Amino acid sequence: MLIDEVLGPAESGKFIVEHGNLVKINQAGVRKVAEHILGAAKDGSLKEALFLSPELHPKSGDKDAVQWVLLVDTINFSFWPDEGDHYDVSWGGKAYTGYFAACAAVNKAIAAGIPVLSAEWMKNVGREEIDRIFKSDSGHSIPLLDDRVKAINDSGKVLLEKFDGQFYNCVIKSEKSAQTLLKLIVENFVSFRDFAEFNGQKVSLLKRAQILVADVYGSLQGHDDAGNFKDITTITMFADYRVPQALAYLGALDYSEELLSQLGEGKRLENGSKAEVELRGASIAVCDEIVAKMNELRETDPRFSDVCEVNAMEVDVYVWGYRRLYAADVEKKVPFHRTRCIYY
Repeated sequence: MLIDEVLGPAESGKFIVEHGNLVKINQAGVRKVAEHILGAAKDGSLKEALFLSPELHPKSGDKDAVQWVLLVDTINFSFWPDEGDHYDVSWGGKAYTGYFAACAAVNKAIAAGIPVLSAEWMKNVGREEIDRIFKSDSGHSIPLLDDRVKAINDSGKVLLEKFDGQFYNCVIKSEKSAQTLLKLIVENFVSFRDFAEFNGQKVSLLKRAQILVADVYGSLQGHDDAGNFKDITTITMFADYRVPQALAYLGALDYSEELLSQLGEGKRLENGSKAEVELRGASIAVCDEIVAKMNELRETDPRFSDVCEVNAMEVDVYVWGYRRLYAADVEKKVPFHRTRCIYY
């Protein structure tokens, strides 16, 4: 259990798959994806994919870097634009979209001298300033603007009241445990409470909270021992709307006809609905199975005997990047689910 009778993400994924009927794990597809990712680990393309993700993240490895990832992950949700809109932000001579656009917007604000990493600023910043900071190059506001303002204000308030203004102090309190930090985040920062109820059981998906743990881990590696979480491999993949789409495209997930009828252009799933929870829960479960299959292949298949272990977070980053590389083909074959909420 995570807190208050809520299953943790890994347990939630298993429970949802066992009790669901809209999404199934395809074992042949699991093996195919496991072999694909092990091949990428062997030829170096997995390492390249993992380096692409933190392109805009700070490299300082200090308290400001930890504060940066808290701010960014506080607003790391729902970047897909409404019809007719576009969300893109340029920084350093390059245009970015989606999550990377938000990172670029934060970096532009810091370069302009706006104290976005101050807990006091986060607590008190208003809608107009947030809109200006995160405005798209095309003039469109970032989606769910009011929700982002509230999330930033709430995070700033918690930092001041409980952690002396620094998220680094929360990291220190975790005592090098990813699971302890995850629990601290969920207990203290309300916008990260990505819970649902499925078949009478409280479950958690915790996409943003787990990404925050992973980003803290990444930001402190090689710089500060406080981020050397001894249990980092217990963090699951980050359940959103793009990874299940890519996993279905790659054959590891099978969508029922009933589910497919609920997806597609112009259709939306409600946050917490049966279909949405199944899609996200199955993503967690199948990535854990892919990891298990990779470990089995590393032991039994001579092709992969010299390949290092790959964890669920790395599977997620690779599959997420794969979807971006082959977006047109993926879109033609498998629709992604659209859910407007603050959790992903």
